[in-house]
Amino acid sequence: MQESGIGHFSAYPTLKQSWGLLGILILITIVISALFIVLSMAFAPLTYTSMMKSSWVNLGLYSSLFILIILLGFRLKRRIEPSYRVTWKSINLPDAGLILVITLGLYFLIDPLTDLLPMPEFFKRLILELLSDRSIATVLMLVVAAPIGEELLFRGIILDGLLKNYPPKKAIFWSALFFGAAHLNPWQFIAGFILGFFMGWIYHTTRSLTTTVFIHFIANGSGVLLGVLLVPNPQAMTTTRQMVGNDLLYLLLLIIDGIILYGAFKLLSRRMPHKTDENLPALSTSENETATLI
Repeated sequence: MQESGIGHFSAYPTLKQSWGLLGILILITIVISALFIVLSMAFAPLTYTSMMKSSWVNLGLYSSLFILIILLGFRLKRRIEPSYRVTWKSINLPDAGLILVITLGLYFLIDPLTDLLPMPEFFKRLILELLSDRSIATVLMLVVAAPIGEELLFRGIILDGLLKNYPPKKAIFWSALFFGAAHLNPWQFIAGFILGFFMGWIYHTTRSLTTTVFIHFIANGSGVLLGVLLVPNPQAMTTTRQMVGNDLLYLLLLIIDGIILYGAFKLLSRRMPHKTDENLPALSTSENETATLI
């Protein structure tokens, strides 16, 4: 398929380059996983078991992975855009409140969608182990490292370039798809795509990573909190539907959630900067924003 968009490609990455960056991320992940499998075969159970049970090791590996791929992305991006900067803007309280409502509302609607896909036992065990891990390192990985690292990559680098090369709807769609695909499983793909689309729209209208990091923090933080509430027993996992306990009540809650989501989204869209030209490049900086070189 021939790439088409706003005209000549003036920014990194294009769609093909985005696939390449995502492929590198997945490749590095596979290499690291393979390395630990080899270690487990050579030194099990002493080295592998003790290391992989250390949440601090997991945090270090995750952070190192994203630092490497982000530095690569920045290097490639600045070859084409020497003046590229990561932009952060403050969020006012009303917008933060609406974003909180929308993010939690989306999270509640996503749960029954993921329930439609049967989950194999081995993956359930992986999720249970993650949700039942209350260590500081795991919490830091989920609510600090992941929001910052993944937003720098998927919105700060990938979506930023796509918005400069393609119409906004196309750029936002593909960035959401990349974000979902990076999770490497269909259950998290659903959540990643939906939340990625919302965060993509937010980034398009604000050109700020602060708000998308905030959304990501809410999504992952609520997941950690629900892990405490829904997984009191590490041997079993409870869905929100099972937690409510009544299908009719659950359906009513989903309808109410949809109505609240619609209203909150309409209010937020009215408060977002109005764009007369959808193909405009990044918004200019304002008094309340800080452009930071990473």
